[in-house]
Amino acid sequence: MINRTIDIEKLRTVTNRILDFVEHELGMKTVELSENFYWSVPDDDLYQMDTEPKELNCGSLIDDLEFVLAAHKDAAQSIPLVLMHIAPLLRALSTAVPNYKPPIK
Repeated sequence: MINRTIDIEKLRTVTNRILDFVEHELGMKTVELSENFYWSVPDDDLYQMDTEPKELNCGSLIDDLEFVLAAHKDAAQSIPLVLMHIAPLLRALSTAVPNYKPPIK
């Protein structure tokens, strides 16, 4: 059976492990955004695999970062809606961090 349940604690643990690795093992405390704009599919079309999206929208990593920084500054703004701004930043981070190759023994 396919698991369709997101365990928040497990997701948080893995995300923290990855970010800890990037920070401590790769020595990256910050990552420069090399791009700003990206394509985004509207929510109504995002998971409809039987048809092509009717349109594409444009997102901004800089805008996403500003939402996240505002939520960092004011805990009252740390609401689930901010996840839609974190997701593109994590995707950008995944391509900005060098591919890890373990040391040869």
